Amino acid sequence: MTATNHGLTGALIGAFLPLPIAIPVAFASHFVLDSLPHYGIPLKKRNETLVYRFIVYSDTLVALFIAATAVILHKWNMEITGWVAYSPDALWVVHYYKQDKNLHIKTKNKFMEFHRAIQRWERPWGILIDLGTTAVLLPLFLVQLLK
Repeated sequence: MTATNHGLTGALIGAFLPLPIAIPVAFASHFVLDSLPHYGIPLKKRNETLVYRFIVYSDTLVALFIAATAVILHKWNMEITGWVAYSPDALWVVHYYKQDKNLHIKTKNKFMEFHRAIQRWERPWGILIDLGTTAVLLPLFLVQLLK
C-alpha cells in the first residue's frame, strides 16, 4: 500500500483513539493494509520502470505534504500515529539507499521477510485500489485535521 494510505490510516487512528492505545493499532494497520491487493510490479522490473519510480516518488511527496500539514496544525496525535503506521516501510527506505538506490531490495532479516511475504497481492491493477483507498481516507483525514 502507498505511504500516503499508511499515513492517512494511522493519522485517522490517532484522531479517534487515545495515544497509548493508538500506537500499536496504527502499527498493526500497516500489515493489514499491506495484506490487501495494492499496486506493485515484479521486483526485478522496479529499477527499469519509470512509471513505478514516478508512483513511488510522487506518493512520498504527497505523504510528506500530508505529514507537514498535521505538524503545522499541531495535530500531534495524528502526526505520531501516521508515522507509526508508515514505520515498517522505513526499513525498505534505509536499504534502498544502502543498495545504491536499487529498488530490488533484498530482505535482510525475519521482519523484512514477513513484511514482504504478506504483500502477495501486489499487482499493477492494484493502483486502482490504492487510489480508491486514498479517495476515501483523504476527506476523512481533512475533516479530522480541520476540527
